[in-house]
Amino acid sequence: MIFSVTACNNSETTDSPKDNEENIDQEEKNENSKDQDQNDDSDEQTEKEDEEEKDLGPEFTYPEDGVRGIYVTGHTAGGSRMEELIELVDDTELNSMVIDVKDDYGNITFKLDGTEFDEFSKNYISDPEEMLEKLSEHDIYPIARVVVFKDTVLAEEQPEYSFRRSDGSVWKNSGGEAFVNPYKEEVWDYNLKIAEKAAEMGFQEIQFDYVRFPEGHGSRADELEYSLGNYTEEELTPRIEEEWEEMLEEQASDNPDFTEYNIDEEDVVEKNEDILEDEEEIKEYKAEELKEKASPPEYEYGLARVMAVSDFTEYAYDRLQSYDVDVSVDVFGYTVTVPESREIGQNFFSILQNVDVISSMIYPSHWGPGYFGISQPDTEPYELVYKYTERENELLDKLEEPPISRPWIQDFTASWLGQGNYISYGVDEVEDQIRALNEQGVEEFLLWNASNRYTKGVDYKPLED
Repeated sequence: MIFSVTACNNSETTDSPKDNEENIDQEEKNENSKDQDQNDDSDEQTEKEDEEEKDLGPEFTYPEDGVRGIYVTGHTAGGSRMEELIELVDDTELNSMVIDVKDDYGNITFKLDGTEFDEFSKNYISDPEEMLEKLSEHDIYPIARVVVFKDTVLAEEQPEYSFRRSDGSVWKNSGGEAFVNPYKEEVWDYNLKIAEKAAEMGFQEIQFDYVRFPEGHGSRADELEYSLGNYTEEELTPRIEEEWEEMLEEQASDNPDFTEYNIDEEDVVEKNEDILEDEEEIKEYKAEELKEKASPPEYEYGLARVMAVSDFTEYAYDRLQSYDVDVSVDVFGYTVTVPESREIGQNFFSILQNVDVISSMIYPSHWGPGYFGISQPDTEPYELVYKYTERENELLDKLEEPPISRPWIQDFTASWLGQGNYISYGVDEVEDQIRALNEQGVEEFLLWNASNRYTKGVDYKPLED
């Protein structure tokens, strides 16, 4: 409008004083209208920003000296005992809680009425937003636990997602618990939608548990009915061969470990040093020699299980990137002692590469006699945890940017092991485990007690005494 007035004044056309006054009056009205529009737009923008801030939920900061947390069930989180646990965290060096969002049975622990999860959600936590606000007020870092493939609720509701017996009934383990099928990408999506709900509420990390096939699955794989999805021999064989070739090229060009394939690097080079003129030729020769003496693994169900679980962790990690949350996965502790566990589908090193945090379950009670040279592991918590962490560190050191190690440790007594095979766990035993971690450079840990009754009087920073 200002530009139009200027143009008019510079033109050869002359206007009467009245016309000029009317033009000026109109310009002032337009300017006032424009200012009002800008003010309205500004108010709307401010309201929008306020609304966006409100939608972000409570604020949390990652603990400066690392996560030291406890496990909390949905029942506890929504009940009166939650106050006791908040007080425990307030009065100690603890600072975090891992809270069930989807529990071991498959129940979502708060109501999601009007959504596809309505029938699977319970009112254990009546107001999760209010709970998170309270945790924020107490500087307690919230982690959402999502149990993935152990899911009796979904298995019974949709048997096609589960493992079934020949009569069509859903297979269950000795504890009466059912698993859903890790080969099914529909199951992946179902769990990721729940994880996204937790992230939107304000949980700062999504911890996936039971990211595996049921124990003993390998021995009954041929007896049960289930879909292999995209993990059939026809689908996987070309992929196995392609990934094998990529792995060989990477190892040969970077830092090939010839001993892994029973190839003596010095022998290869010494026998051919007269024909190998430079370092590049040596690398090429190594690569060819490696290919000749090594071949890709053949397809079998155990390998398919490992690939399915590893693919899920990669999928979950990628999908949650836009939510600005950390991603963690719980794994069996013994997976650091074997190349991979094809029985349950966990490859520790593969999972490491698609998480921000790795949480091995290293409860001394869960190791059999003889592991790490310890006859009765539950009776020697310090020794067990120290030797485990020593081994884990060797694997983490192979990565340029390893994830945070935050193991689960034991705060319960495993009396079911029988006399002579266990000890009562109290202050000393919990502190021994933490001390062993700290001495190996691991500062973060999570305490497990299924009933959420934690030992009082524990020093959670024993090395600072």
